[in-house]
Amino acid sequence: GDRAHAMFNFNEASKMYEEAIDFQAKIEEQPPLRSRMIPTINLGTCLRELARYKEAESVLTRCLNEAQSEFSDIALDEELYVRALTALAALYQAQSKYDAARKLFERAVPIARNIQESRSSLWLAENIAGYAETLRKSGDLPQAERHHREALEIRTRAVEEKSCTELELAVSYTQLGCTLAGMRQYKEAYEQHHNALSLRYRYLDFSHGLVSESLNYCAESLCALGRGGEGISLALHAVEIRKLIFGTSHPAYA
Repeated sequence: GDRAHAMFNFNEASKMYEEAIDFQAKIEEQPPLRSRMIPTINLGTCLRELARYKEAESVLTRCLNEAQSEFSDIALDEELYVRALTALAALYQAQSKYDAARKLFERAVPIARNIQESRSSLWLAENIAGYAETLRKSGDLPQAERHHREALEIRTRAVEEKSCTELELAVSYTQLGCTLAGMRQYKEAYEQHHNALSLRYRYLDFSHGLVSESLNYCAESLCALGRGGEGISLALHAVEIRKLIFGTSHPAYA
C-alpha cells in the first residue's frame, strides 16, 4: 500500500490498506493502536485523493474518535494523534470546509511544535504548511504568509543540514508564491514560483506534472505583471505537458 501510495496509485493503495485493516480485524489478539491507526489514516488519505469524500470522512472521523477515546494523558502517542487530526483537516480543506479544517489544525500544530525538538523537521514544516494553506484558502492571507515563510525556513535548514534535497524547497516556494499572488504582491510571487520551477526542472523530468504546475504559476504571475507575452509561452508549455500526461479528455488538460 505504501509503495502504491508513493507512486500516486491511490486505487491500488486503498485496496491494500483495506486488506491490511481486514486482516487485523481477524487477528485474535488485537494489534496496538498505532498498528491499527496508520493503515486507517492512509486509507482515508487515499479516499480523499480519489474524491471519495464521504467514505474518507467516515474512515477518518472514526479513526480520530478511536484515538481520542483510547489515548490517556499518560500514554498519549502525540505524533499519531497529530496525524489523525491533520488527515481529517486536509479532507475538510479539500471540501472547502475551511472553518472545520482550521479548528483541527489549530489543535494539531501546537502539539507538533511541542513534540518536535528539531528546528529542521520536515514533518513539522509539513504540518505548519498544511495549516497555512487552510488559512490562505479561507482568505487569511497575512497569517498564511507568516506560516508559509516559517515552513520555508524550516525546510531551508533541513537542506543546509543535508537531511533532504533542494527539491523539498519547491513546495514552500509554490505555496508562498500563491499566497503572495493573492495579496497582489506579484513580483515576489513570480520570484517564488520561478525558484520552484528552477528546482523542479533541475531534479524532475521536463514532462513531470509538477513542472507543469510551476510553469502555469509563473505564467499567471507574469501576466499579472503585464508581461503577458512571456507568460503565454510558459502557459503553452504547461498545456503540452498536461496533454502528454493526462490526455485531452482529462479536467487537468482543460
